[in-house]
Parts: sequence; C-alpha cells; structure tokens
Amino acid sequence: MKKTIYIILVLIAVSIGACKESYLEEKPLDKFSPENLLVDKAGFESVIHALHVSARDEELDQVPVMATGTDIAVFGAGDGRFYNNYKEITPTSGNVNQWWDWAYTKVIKNANLIITRAENPAVKWTDEEKNAIVAEAKFFRAYAYNSLVNLYGGVPIVDKELTAPRYDFVRASRLEVLKFIESDLDFAVQYLPNVVTDVKKDGRIFKAAAYHLLSEVCISLGKETGTATYYDKSITSATKVIDGTTGNYKLMTSRFGDLSRPGDAFSDLFWTGQQNRASGNLETIWALQYEYTTPGGGSGANVNVRWWGPKFEDVTAPDGKKLLVNDSLGRSQGGVRPNNYYFYDIWNDDWNDMRNSKYNIRRTWIWNNPTSPYLRTVVRTVVEGGKMWVLDLNGVKSTKTIDTMRVLYPQIRKIEGLMKGGPANGRTDNDQYRMRLAETYLLRAEAYFHKGDLTSAAADINVVRTRAKAKPATSAQVTLDYILDERARELTVEEHRRKTLCRLGVLVERVKRYSAKSKDIEPYHQWFPIPQKAIDANRGAKLSQNPGYPGAE
Repeated sequence: MKKTIYIILVLIAVSIGACKESYLEEKPLDKFSPENLLVDKAGFESVIHALHVSARDEELDQVPVMATGTDIAVFGAGDGRFYNNYKEITPTSGNVNQWWDWAYTKVIKNANLIITRAENPAVKWTDEEKNAIVAEAKFFRAYAYNSLVNLYGGVPIVDKELTAPRYDFVRASRLEVLKFIESDLDFAVQYLPNVVTDVKKDGRIFKAAAYHLLSEVCISLGKETGTATYYDKSITSATKVIDGTTGNYKLMTSRFGDLSRPGDAFSDLFWTGQQNRASGNLETIWALQYEYTTPGGGSGANVNVRWWGPKFEDVTAPDGKKLLVNDSLGRSQGGVRPNNYYFYDIWNDDWNDMRNSKYNIRRTWIWNNPTSPYLRTVVRTVVEGGKMWVLDLNGVKSTKTIDTMRVLYPQIRKIEGLMKGGPANGRTDNDQYRMRLAETYLLRAEAYFHKGDLTSAAADINVVRTRAKAKPATSAQVTLDYILDERARELTVEEHRRKTLCRLGVLVERVKRYSAKSKDIEPYHQWFPIPQKAIDANRGAKLSQNPGYPGAE
C-alpha cells in the first residue's frame, strides 16, 4: 500500500513539473553546440579556425574555375568543361553552385554565428578580445561577399545568424553589397591587430589583410558610383600596408630561405616552407596554411601542381620510353593550360624580366628515364602539319607526337615544391598566397590610374618591376591593359583571375581577345547565373536570375 501511494505521488510530481514551461525547453548537451561552445574566447577561436579551413577549401575545390576560360588559361582537356564552352554554363552547373554554397553555407554562416553570438553579455572575455574576434569574422564575411559580388553581381545580404528557415531572400544591388563589404572592413581595420613575429600566428588575419581587401573594394565602389573619393580611400588603405603603419612588410628583393637551391629572389617566394614570416619572408600578408597528413592541415594539401602543370608523363621518346614523374615536379594533369598570352605576349617587351627566368618558367624539358639512351638530353621537337613531332638524337623527326594543349608546354614553377606524399601524389605542402605586398602596390597603382594620376601609377608598378629587374614603365604606358598584364606577370597562379576581370568589367572583352578556346563567350557571361536550387528554394520571394540565363526575365 505504501509503495502504491509513493508511486502515485511521484507521478503527480512529474505531472506538475511537466506543466512548467521550463521543463519543455531544449538544453543542448553537445559541447560543440553554439550554446555550450561560444561562452568564452577559446570557443569563438574554434569557429575562427573553421573560417580559415573554409578559406582553404575555396582554393582546394575551385582552382580551374578562377583561371580557365579567362585571358590567362583554358581547360587542357578536349571537352567543354571549365569554360572551354561558355554556352554550357547553366544555373545547375556544378561550379556555379559550389562557389555559392562555399560562400553562404560555410564562410558567411560561421562568420554570422560569431558576429551574432558575440553580443551575448554572458560571454567571458574582454572588450578587446571580443572586438578582435568579431573583426576577423567580419573580414572573412567581407572576403566571401567580395567573391560573390564579383562572380554573380548583386546577391542577397545575410547579416546575422539564422535560427529558423528563411524562404524570402531578395537580391541586393551590386552597390549595396559593396557598401556592406566596406562597412565590415571598416570595422576590421579598426580592431584587427598589427602583424606580429610569433611563428604560431602565421596564417592569421592581421590589419594589413583588411586594408589590402578594402583597397580593392574601394576601387570597385569608385567604378560603381563614379565617385573619385573611393579611389582616394583605396590609395589610403593600400598605403597603410606599404608604409609600415600596419607592421613590417616589404618586397623580398634579395634571395632568402634555402640558398642551396639555384634560383632568384622571385623564385624563393614560392619554394616549400618559404611563404611565411617564420622563413624571413616579409612580403606575405595572408597565406593559406597546409600541413600534409596533419589533422586540420588541409585534405590533399596544395593541389596547384596537379592543375597547372602539363601531363608530361605522356611524353614518349622515339625509343618508346616516357618522361618519369619524380622529385619536385610531381604528377600534374594539364587541367589549367596557360595561354600564349601568358607564356609569350606579356614578355615580348622584356624577355629578361626575372619572372620569366628559367627559375620561374620551365621552358626546357629533359629526358629522365635512366633506361633510355635519351637520358639527360633535351626534349627536342618540330612542328609540321599542325602537329608537334619528337626529334631523335640525330635531330630527325620520329613517329612520336605530343599533345601540346595538355601534355607538354612551359611550366610555371610557382607550383613546384616538396611532394610530401611522394612524386606521384601531385600535391605539395606549399602554403599558398592569398595576399602579397606586390599586389598591394598594384592595387594602389590601379587606384591612381582610375583617378587619372598616371605618374603615381607608374611609380607603384615600377616598385614591382624593379624587383623583377624589368624595364621601368612610363606613365604613357599605363593603361588598364598594362596593369592587367603586370598582374599576370606577377600573380598568375596566385590571383583569382576571373574575379579580377569581372570586378573591372572586362572579362568578355579579354577572353575574346586572348583565349585559345572560349570564343563563344557572350556579354551576359560577365556574371555567373544564380543557382537554380537557390531560386527554387526561395518560395517566399522572387530571387531573380541574371540576364541571358534560363529563367531570366
């Protein structure tokens, strides 16, 4: 009887408790849920780390999208992928969707999580710690939106954490997005720290990175509005990096790092282990960090060697022996095939430019099969009847031909490095530049150009050209084409060329002029289409399509 009464009382107590609203509240138990994680600086730092991983993911997944189908390169294979055929770009194309998803579901989502949750008064940190964390998050949000606005035009602005599904997004104008980016960067340059010498901080975002990006964005704002004061702000922002205000940055004009390697000051910037301040490199503003086989170190490491190098393992000597994959060459696949514009046109004015030296562009290939009599001799060829034929040791044309679009062409040596997974891995451990001081000079030169100050523009270009021991540019030579040529000489492989051409409004014109394959490009291809899945999911409002694509009005 007593036992029965006890059970009844317990049930009554539970039922009374169940009537209280707090009993129904969900309490996350996972330590990685935002409620449990974002309670102190360490928790917010873990989400900052996720933003750095996402920045690296952008490069791992999208190398050909930013280079092929531009004035710089084509897709080396014979099909229409990666903009050999622009008419194949549709709102359901994989690359179009990948870039949109990368920005919204990775970078912007996590940046907004930090920015929104940082306002919780219960978080245990100082105002200085809070502002620095929010500043880094706003930098990444600005970086993602700058990618979106230069690939799709105007896009929806999501400025805070979403705690429930939304189906009513609308596109902001390109100008509105650029102003939103500017606002984020204005905050970032105020609260990010100056660069430090602590090796553990390599790869982190410092004030200079925000000023560098702000300089670029203000050029876009100047072009969008026709307001010259934006060019002044661009110049001021770049100057903050160049003049030492944000820390000690300088162009590396002398050799550094592993001096046992033959090379020059430019080639030293790109060898394995020489991208960060720990190596003595003071030119780096932001480098993506790779640590092969280390958890969180980047799956697959740096993939540039696979994309940008020729598929030379298919080159066959007259005796039937092939070139072998070995040492720092890696195993490349000829996916991103630079055009003649890069390999020849931009050097015609000064073939002795350091960036065109044998240490920076490999134009001569050597037979390396130890079982072949051709070992250590130069691969010699002749072009006849529209084909490239291999010559034998006596200089006589053999029966072997070479596919020069994918299998053999000069190699940009920025991509070479130590293959931590072995030569056949086709991936290096090289940390990867996102921002370098040389580009800051070129951005300031561009702002001066748009403002009409060609003398100052030429002076900044010549800082970069002097390091390359190249002929100085005159103010009369400074045009937008010249600046783009100089960016190609200095930044190819590093630069997201498509974004540069789109932000300047010259993608279509430059592709028509220089591309070896993408002649079918039309004016509407200036922008990617808005992904169809985003339009279909947005049931509560109209998410308009870019002109020229299916579904556009």
